[in-house]
Amino acid sequence: MCNYLKFKNRNFQPGISLIEIVVVIVIIAIFSTIIIADFPRILKNFALSRATYKLAQDLRKTQDLGLSGLRTHDSAGNEITSIKGYGIYVFVDPNATTTNYVVYADLSDVDNDLGSKNYDGPSAYIYCTDVTSPSSDCILDEIDVSKENKDLYIKRLVNTNQDFVSINFSPPDFVNIDTKCVQLCDHQPSSEVGIVLGLLSDNSAERTVWVNTSGLVKIE
Repeated sequence: MCNYLKFKNRNFQPGISLIEIVVVIVIIAIFSTIIIADFPRILKNFALSRATYKLAQDLRKTQDLGLSGLRTHDSAGNEITSIKGYGIYVFVDPNATTTNYVVYADLSDVDNDLGSKNYDGPSAYIYCTDVTSPSSDCILDEIDVSKENKDLYIKRLVNTNQDFVSINFSPPDFVNIDTKCVQLCDHQPSSEVGIVLGLLSDNSAERTVWVNTSGLVKIE
């Protein structure tokens, strides 16, 4: 009988105490509170990353489109033969919150059959598919970064003192970054430019997409 009791005692394992259970619950509650309180910021930063990667992806798609020499069509379904390249145009309005950028078709003009290699269309964007035989640069797509999250916006341009930039791709492998003034001014085209996306509610949160005249697109 004594030997049996000793055998049972040797296999006995103590359970979890009430204090240990309470401590675990408190720890879980603290972490849950932190996560819930910080969840809106986490969502905004995730949206910022998504919008940044989309901009980089749009640049690469536009580059493929421009360097391939493909053409698009007008409202009548006719091929627009005057397209000499494609690009992305960003205008950061100093007097308002900027949330959009456009993909445009670079059309040849009267003075230059090779295209201007920058966006020289109207400020009130005209879509290529909305007109017949467009005579100036027209828009293929307009991307609003705030659709990802209303807190997102295009914060600034880096490596230029201008409010806008045209990043133009034309066949066979020409990349032009134009930040020149609308009127004639003493300013040379940039070899690299950064487009910074940010959050309205957090001035420290920002991501930058860089592109250079070699066609390299990178995220910082």
